[in-house]
Amino acid sequence: GIGISVPSIIHMSLEDWRRQTAINLDGVFLSVKHSLPLMRRTGGGSIIMMSSLAGLRGAQTLAGYCATKGGVRLFAKAIAMECASFGDGIRVNSVHPGIIDTPIWGKIPTEASGSGQNAPIDPEERAKLATPLGRAGHAIEIASGVLYLASDASRYVTGTELVIDGGMNAGGAVRQG
Repeated sequence: GIGISVPSIIHMSLEDWRRQTAINLDGVFLSVKHSLPLMRRTGGGSIIMMSSLAGLRGAQTLAGYCATKGGVRLFAKAIAMECASFGDGIRVNSVHPGIIDTPIWGKIPTEASGSGQNAPIDPEERAKLATPLGRAGHAIEIASGVLYLASDASRYVTGTELVIDGGMNAGGAVRQG
């Protein structure tokens, strides 16, 4: 997915809105649309949609990103109910990472960064302030959650969100010491 940061939604161009929606929502839609028939023919499976913590709560400068990731969250729930009604053996869930140390942090275009440039964002510094666990997550921690949802260990899990965010969604915590 992509995130486009703007100081206010009034600064986001329709072109940027549509680009972000095409990547973050249309891509998920097309993946599901074209994988479901094959999955149904082969007896089921697990669909895991990547959303974000921003799909569960707002973020001041990322309104468009939040809208797309919230859309992924509810799309997953709707498809989970569709699959359950078909009895096709397909489980559908979404994953909601928080601050994860990945290259996306260097790819968030901001108006303040100037034309064609990206503002440097250090995920570790941001996570120290924003997460109760006081650190950024790592890709392997997300992969472990995805592995769980793809495995038989989650065979009774569908239509839910797996939040992997160092406690951000739970609330704020003041570390002692």
